[in-house]
Formats: sequence, structure tokens, C-alpha cells
Amino acid sequence: MIVTNSLGIVIIFMIVVMISMDRNYTALGDKTLDVAVKLSNTEDSIGTYEVHTTVYGKETLEQSKVIDTSTQTCPDDIGSLCYVSAGTFSFTSQSVPVDSKIQVCVKETTSETQNCVYGKNTKENTPEIITVGVPHLN
Repeated sequence: MIVTNSLGIVIIFMIVVMISMDRNYTALGDKTLDVAVKLSNTEDSIGTYEVHTTVYGKETLEQSKVIDTSTQTCPDDIGSLCYVSAGTFSFTSQSVPVDSKIQVCVKETTSETQNCVYGKNTKENTPEIITVGVPHLN
């Protein structure tokens, strides 16, 4: 009878540990929708801009960050324009079905002037790349 009780406790303990480990593994393995944002028209518009990304999926998800456009990337080919990477915005993919709308707005921080563009979550398992022009100040 003592052996049975000890084994019962050990078996119950192992089951709890296995369930707990499985939940942690699933949480760590969650996939994300990555939205890589590039700012264009930056060569004449050096300044500070707020980039706001909104994803309209099962729920509305939003992220923002402030970007300084003084550091630009200029590709070697003559036909390409310089741009500034605003980085990657990551959202839980289970909340964002395929074909969900993505909106990226860039706002100049002192004048509140902004430009917005739309994209969508495609079925490819790669980051969605969205390029938006910064607003020109007059």
C-alpha cells in the first residue's frame, strides 16, 4: 500500500510537469506576422517621424515607434531611391488571418502631417514589406 501511494504521487507529479512543459513550448513556438517598414522620400525630409502600424485581424493590433531619418540606406543601383528602415513590427499571427488589412502611417512629429498606405497579410510565410513616403514639409 505504501508503494502504491508513492507511485501514484510520482505519476501525478510527472503528468503535471509534462503539461506545464508542453504549454511553455507552445508559447515559445507561436508564429508572428512580421511587417518590415521602409520610409521613402527621405532624401529631402530629414527629421523625426512617428511610424504607426495597425493590423486589422480578429482584433485591431497596433504598434508605434519614433524614427530619425538622418541615417539612410542608398542602394548601389542608380534607379533605386534612398530609404530609411523603420524596422520590423511583429504581431501574433493567430490573431491575423490571411488577407487581413495592414495600415502603416508615418507622421512628422512637429507638424502632425502624415501619409498612410495599406497592405495585407499574404499567405506567404515571409515578412510583409511596406514602403511609405514621409510627408514633405512646405
